[in-house]
Amino acid sequence: MKKIFLLINISCIIYSCNNTTSNTQINKDTVFINHDTIPEFRTIIQTKPIANYKENVNDSLNGWSFAIQVFEMKETFHFLMKVKYEEVFATDTLKIPNFGVHPKIEIHQGKEKNSCIVGFFDKENVFREYKLVAVKNNQLQIKTLKHYGVYNTIKNY
Repeated sequence: MKKIFLLINISCIIYSCNNTTSNTQINKDTVFINHDTIPEFRTIIQTKPIANYKENVNDSLNGWSFAIQVFEMKETFHFLMKVKYEEVFATDTLKIPNFGVHPKIEIHQGKEKNSCIVGFFDKENVFREYKLVAVKNNQLQIKTLKHYGVYNTIKNY
């Protein structure tokens, strides 16, 4: 009985080690980074916004009634986003993956009025959409468009 159990275990181990097919699908947007070159924390935190977006809503009393500002936080890849729509204020955080370059945040105009896309540039200087900030039915909405992460490979020899 022990020999049969041992033979089955060895067969399973050999089969699983030699299985070269993978169920994991790699998206064309997948980027693999194998190093960390940027410090985890900032030594100097800028107090002024690093990205701005403003759009005037038909409201003469409030001026720029739809505005987004992005600020640096202590962590290098974390940012604070402050949003204003008329007299409604909201905050959200942006967590950018470490692509091996200093993060660069930009805000692009959205397809609809009173909307914008907050994103960042990757290592190949490609703009990556991250969050959509929009006003729909007179309601402020913040929606995550895509999720990003960094896959680190560690090889032990």
